[in-house]
Amino acid sequence: MVPVRATFEKRRRAKYISHLDLMRCMQRAFRRAGVPIWYTEGFNPHAYLMFPLALSLGYESGCECMDFRIDGEMSMQEAMTRLNAALPPDLQIRKVAAPVRKHTDITAADYALALDCADGTSAEELRAAWDTFIAQPEILIEKKTKRGTAMVDVKAQAEIMMTQTLEDGLWLKLRMPAGTSVNVNPGLLIDAFAAWRAENAPQVQTGMLHAERLAILCADGSEFA
Repeated sequence: MVPVRATFEKRRRAKYISHLDLMRCMQRAFRRAGVPIWYTEGFNPHAYLMFPLALSLGYESGCECMDFRIDGEMSMQEAMTRLNAALPPDLQIRKVAAPVRKHTDITAADYALALDCADGTSAEELRAAWDTFIAQPEILIEKKTKRGTAMVDVKAQAEIMMTQTLEDGLWLKLRMPAGTSVNVNPGLLIDAFAAWRAENAPQVQTGMLHAERLAILCADGSEFA
């Protein structure tokens, strides 16, 4: 039995596939591809597929990971070739290798967010509003937890790595806590910005949000592999 960690991309239309549907899609792809994977034991055996860090709906990514085990005579490369032939073009595996790090080693993830200007709002106005918003000493949001809801300072959780004014909007690169202990969706910061604008800068309106996960990281700063 050979443990495999596949790195795959989720692009364009595939970004609207939920995590549950992604698991079903992958299970069907394994069956169509004829890749011999290990099944759990018991009354209801199912294909062993593990996704270390679920991706939010509507986000693109080129660094998603999926663990499985080949239970038969097939190389990793052949398994990847067969799976890609069975998967849609917007959902493709780019690398297969033996797992190096444990899922519990994940501590953060990098994201790129592009926020478009709505009609009547310039990129300069949007940037000025963002700079004022992010300069606050704290940005409190209500976050759902296993025990209910709690007020969290999302500014303390987010590391703003880069801010760039575009011709028609704003581009941000963020590093957010991720993993089994703390997991903060960057969309919470954008939602807080929208709530702040409604009260403090109602003239500044935004359009579409384009979001992408750039990397999954471990505590030492290395990429999860």
